[in-house]
Amino acid sequence: MVENREPNSKWGIARLAHVVGLGRSGVAAARLLLKNGWQVVVSDDADSDVLRQRGRELGGGEIKLYLGGHNAALENPAELVVASPGVPWQAEVLEKRRAQGSEVIAELELGWRYTRGKIAAITGSNGKTTTTALLGEILAFSGHPAFTCGNIGLPLSAIADKTDDETLLSVEVSSFQLEGIVGFKPQVGVLLNITPDHLDRHGSHRTYALTKARLWLNQTAEDFIVYFADDPIVSAVVTSAASRKFPFSLTEKLSYGAFADNGHLVVRTPEGAEFVLDRRLFRLPGRHNTANALAAMAAALLMGVEPEVVQTAVAGFGGVAHRLETVRELDGVLWINDSKATNVDAGRWALEAVQRPIVLIAGGRSKGGGFKALRQYAQGRVKKFILIGEAAGEIQRDLGDLAPVELADNLSDAIVRAKAAAADGDAVLLSPLCASFDMFRDFEDRGDQFRRLVLGL
Repeated sequence: MVENREPNSKWGIARLAHVVGLGRSGVAAARLLLKNGWQVVVSDDADSDVLRQRGRELGGGEIKLYLGGHNAALENPAELVVASPGVPWQAEVLEKRRAQGSEVIAELELGWRYTRGKIAAITGSNGKTTTTALLGEILAFSGHPAFTCGNIGLPLSAIADKTDDETLLSVEVSSFQLEGIVGFKPQVGVLLNITPDHLDRHGSHRTYALTKARLWLNQTAEDFIVYFADDPIVSAVVTSAASRKFPFSLTEKLSYGAFADNGHLVVRTPEGAEFVLDRRLFRLPGRHNTANALAAMAAALLMGVEPEVVQTAVAGFGGVAHRLETVRELDGVLWINDSKATNVDAGRWALEAVQRPIVLIAGGRSKGGGFKALRQYAQGRVKKFILIGEAAGEIQRDLGDLAPVELADNLSDAIVRAKAAAADGDAVLLSPLCASFDMFRDFEDRGDQFRRLVLGL
């Protein structure tokens, strides 16, 4: 852990940190550093009124702000560099800082250095937001101070100074964040699955999988790694973990671990106790959500949460926005917002979960790898594709022989076309299979616009 430092208002006396990127994570990192006595330089490739206002809100003369590029910021010698998740780990500004001898870390690592309490960190290609939110709900019922944070939207750095030794944290972590950890060590790690994703950044599936495996980089035999035993890639990479392995499965009854059995969710703990929950009490549909529930329940019990608390919280959990979120039913048609489905595997889970003929709105910025892996799940389920964005043509080439295709100019046009195509008993599913950045600020912006437009029908 980094020791706390008293603030020093004179530049050049206190230790200096450079925060790269002024999004949510960058703002949280800068504030945490300022509170702990660092002098702070912040830079961002972009330049806008919004970024300038964020800079002013950070503390005026307490920071140096550089927008529209990083070169001027590099003139300030920095001991520590904190990279926001959206900054590629091999970005030129970070390489130059390494050459200068600066320590370069992710915002996740910074937050961890100032956090107290017990952390469960959840990662995976799909399902991590739902699992993190469910675990966070369980922890909130535990009687301990609790936070749900990380890649889910609230940076760890934003709440680090609010934690104490009794705090329990459910932290979603992405591969982008795991690239930049040094000492980050959760007491419980959760690896849900590994499917091709972010190949545009990581370059290969192997590199992506190895990045996910950094979750247990610093774990010891006192810690746990909860992992999906049905995923052969997960089972292979987890052999490198020094921590205690706690499997969960949808297909096997385990003598030790968590599993689904005849309509029940079962967790068998290291102490030999058995926790059983009726699956009907958990309201989210789909096999993938059964897996998410098993992972969250196992993590909570391994963190010492009482079984009664787990049952109450799981039964009351209603899901998260933008993940198989029912927006409305209109004229017998169910409208579903699955904007967080930013890759093919997430779309597969959505198609399996929706038990109606589907008009699928998909498209955006491809992450690489194509869309053919979705064919067996779309066939017989999708009655029409409504495609938008940069990847529309690629999706049409890979899947367009399975059902009729319409190309829409934008999301609003797609919704009009979907309404005309859907009949009583159908579902219109926004499950984009792609990143949002060609047309939207992020997947939340995309989902919010979908919800607004659908509610306006």
